[in-house]
Amino acid sequence: MIKPWTIKSSAQTFKDRFLSVRTDRCEREDGHIVPAYHVMEFTDWVTVIPVTDQGEIVLVREYRHASGKVMIGLPGGVMDEGETDTELAGARELLEETGYTCREWTKVGACYANPATQDNLVHYHLGFGAKLTASQKLDPNEEIEVLTMPYAEFLNYGGLNIQHALHAAALFYAEHYFAANPEQRP
Repeated sequence: MIKPWTIKSSAQTFKDRFLSVRTDRCEREDGHIVPAYHVMEFTDWVTVIPVTDQGEIVLVREYRHASGKVMIGLPGGVMDEGETDTELAGARELLEETGYTCREWTKVGACYANPATQDNLVHYHLGFGAKLTASQKLDPNEEIEVLTMPYAEFLNYGGLNIQHALHAAALFYAEHYFAANPEQRP
């Protein structure tokens, strides 16, 4: 049976305000030594699936530098230092990025962003009754266009030329929720 590795030593090899990299020297159960395993340490992230009373989903279009692509996806981001309530963090991110608020929230899931190299969870929240209530309050490096489309149309996420895996996971959790709560399906 596979067991967690034993960390023999660990050192922080990089740190800034966004990310920390830890390098571990590990030993497997069979004695094999993994001399340098790099772990990216992040705070948890939150992704929001905001749905209007008209059955539309609120989306963002933004440039994603690592891929070099402009993508359509869901609002969300990094939980700020000291934030522990994922729903409040999601509501904050939604308001900042889109100017929308929701009257009702439901947490639908959480998963690791990339458990091979990252330590953080992504928390998913459905927001019902999404309504434009304010102007965007973007971070200096953010450039975001807000758009809406029928939820049923966004379900064809695989039909988009460019996709974000964590947003595809959001649809998985949303659909699982709607299968159990069909009266709430947009």
